[in-house]
Amino acid sequence: MALTLLLDVGGTRLKWAWCQGPALMATGGAAWWDAADHLADEQQEMEAKAGGPLQHIQRLSRAWPPAAGHLTEADLSERLGVAVDVMDIPQELPFSVGYTSGAPGTDRLAAAMACHHRDPGGSFVIVDAGTCVTVDLLSPGAWRGGAILPGLRLQSEAMARAGLPVMQADADGKWPWRPEPEGALGTSTSSALEAGIPRALRLAVERTAQDLKQVDPCAQVILTGGDAAHFDGLGGWQTFADPYLVLTGAALLSNDFTE
Repeated sequence: MALTLLLDVGGTRLKWAWCQGPALMATGGAAWWDAADHLADEQQEMEAKAGGPLQHIQRLSRAWPPAAGHLTEADLSERLGVAVDVMDIPQELPFSVGYTSGAPGTDRLAAAMACHHRDPGGSFVIVDAGTCVTVDLLSPGAWRGGAILPGLRLQSEAMARAGLPVMQADADGKWPWRPEPEGALGTSTSSALEAGIPRALRLAVERTAQDLKQVDPCAQVILTGGDAAHFDGLGGWQTFADPYLVLTGAALLSNDFTE
């Protein structure tokens, strides 16, 4: 079976999965500045495991981000010896898509596909915490839409452009915030930013998820994305985390594995 490289193009990082058919052989990710080196280092090993050369590179249809710097799609194609194609969503999905205008991002549908494959009769509130945070509802047979919010880094960078201090997560991916009511009382610029960005965003996502769970009370909450750790234990619910949920679904979609 042909070896395929799937790319999840993020605002600050590139994530990838090496696949044969719908099965993920290996996953990885890196900051944009050294992503090409990581992929080139892995390519020979993955080709040996697959028993043949890399045949396809597909990426989700997000815009190639400014954070990629001098690394263009053409550069990556030349480095790996295979053209980068944009992944198409199959015409037929195992669930209806409740969008009345335009189409949702392929990353949102890929995450939904992974959840459907995990439990075809299940309901999910899917929180994907990356450059933007999406909170979507998948009910049995229907992707019903959701909300898009600016992510933690996006908000922090916007504040920094206005001359305020830059906020960052710690080594464990946790952003500083206080859950108790006094956590809303910022008594310095830094603590006011903590109240206004990580604390307020967590509360906004929690309330959105709560509303979606009222629409579908059976929905379980699943987390993915680079800042998923910030939303662990959201709402006191039992949450499940899968850092490669989108790529898992992308592998299924790219092989038209839509049963």
